[in-house]
Amino acid sequence: MYGDGKHLCTIWREPRCVVPPTASFFSKKLCALRRVTLPCEWHHGSAIFIRSLKRLRLERRRHTRAYIWHPYSPVKYYWDCMQLLLLFAALLYMPIQVFKTCPNRYDVFILFTDAVAFLSLCSQFHTGYVEPEHKNINLEPRHIALHYLETHFITDFIGCLPLQIVVDFHDCRYPVFTAMFMVKLLRTFSMSKKWKNVIGQFQLSYVNYVALKVGIMLILFFHWMTYFHFQVPLICYHIYDHTDGFWMWLKRFCISKTTDESIFEKYSSNFYLVCGLCIGAGYYSPHQDTHLIPEMLLSAFMGLTGLLFLTYAFAAVMRLAVYRQFELYCYSGKYKELEEYMTLMRLPKYLQRKINLFINYKFNEHFFHEDAIKNTINEQIRQDINMHCCKNLVMNVPMFQDLPVALINSIIFSLTQVLYMPGQVSPRIQLIYGFKNKEKPFKLILLNNFQTVVKYNTPGYSIHLIASGTVAVMDATGREVRIIQVGTKIRDIFIKTV
Repeated sequence: MYGDGKHLCTIWREPRCVVPPTASFFSKKLCALRRVTLPCEWHHGSAIFIRSLKRLRLERRRHTRAYIWHPYSPVKYYWDCMQLLLLFAALLYMPIQVFKTCPNRYDVFILFTDAVAFLSLCSQFHTGYVEPEHKNINLEPRHIALHYLETHFITDFIGCLPLQIVVDFHDCRYPVFTAMFMVKLLRTFSMSKKWKNVIGQFQLSYVNYVALKVGIMLILFFHWMTYFHFQVPLICYHIYDHTDGFWMWLKRFCISKTTDESIFEKYSSNFYLVCGLCIGAGYYSPHQDTHLIPEMLLSAFMGLTGLLFLTYAFAAVMRLAVYRQFELYCYSGKYKELEEYMTLMRLPKYLQRKINLFINYKFNEHFFHEDAIKNTINEQIRQDINMHCCKNLVMNVPMFQDLPVALINSIIFSLTQVLYMPGQVSPRIQLIYGFKNKEKPFKLILLNNFQTVVKYNTPGYSIHLIASGTVAVMDATGREVRIIQVGTKIRDIFIKTV
């Protein structure tokens, strides 16, 4: 221990990476890079699966290969964060290209995202994974490669190819290479684990997590359906004959022979049509007897896809709403049962008001099984909860302020919460302080109640500490002598008022 009272920890800690003082600059940087590939204690996965510093130290010792990334390492987490941001930006950026008059098939940002996707594919061959059955972290290179080849290698490989540079029809007014952007949606299959790795660090609740997921899916769904709704007519332009009926069908999508609308006009018009198809309303006006096969297929496909997705989104939102209001619904149901019981028993109005007052004060419009909740945690955590809730209450008593800490903790752990309502009497209360005038009895009662809670010369087996509320001290004649509130020193009241 230092002279200023600070504690000096003498527990030996394993160094993460040891290099000699005469090591080269390259060796030191290599050691620093190896440090970021080891599991870290702040990762949420370490708290779930590793769970202790001892096991974390053993896990770092087991991590012998420097080029293998641990799934709970800093480099893996930040790499996943960058990939998610780039993927989300690319999924918002690529559909806009189809609405341009002459989009560039060598777009720098899209090629950059393809390169990052290829690097991500390569990084999967040297990144450990958590086995689903045994919950073990596999760091063997051969097993990692086989696991990735069996899961998402094919979809990731196809999704990172720059297929947009392949052009079949050289007409920039009606681009077709933008249809290759749909192939890049295959990248989303392997993003579920990265999404859980990144979002899990924020420790979101179940309601917030699902709400965020559904919100992002809704944005991307309608965005890409708008792109698909405009891309299909452009493909049909190069396949079908350009009859008057065909041009009338293309006019619905803001595709004309002479004028070029702005990107905003094209996107907003197609977005409006997509919303009508997805909700089952169809187009705002029927077409004039064209009956084109692409039109009917496009309308049917988008209508069915939108119906299925919106049904899923609506069910998820309703599930969240019910889950969020679960306590309120349970409280309302239990409260209704209680009212029916009181009506069946023909309880008087004053007794019903008393019961309603107790229920509202006790539960505050929320319902939970306190005993079931406490049974899910161990005894030490329950003692910590009592310590947090009752420490200030006990320390406000003058008699307890000079007691040892161990004795104070034992008193706190022995406390039991008791709720006194009007008309309720405590049979077991003992005053531990003496009185100057023993010939003048008094009683301690609840305000607006006039029912005795504690009385002079009455034996008891417990002491009550006021956590909330107000109590009045009255003499034998019924005259109010003093009011005891939260934080009032009871000893001073007894000595000065009696």
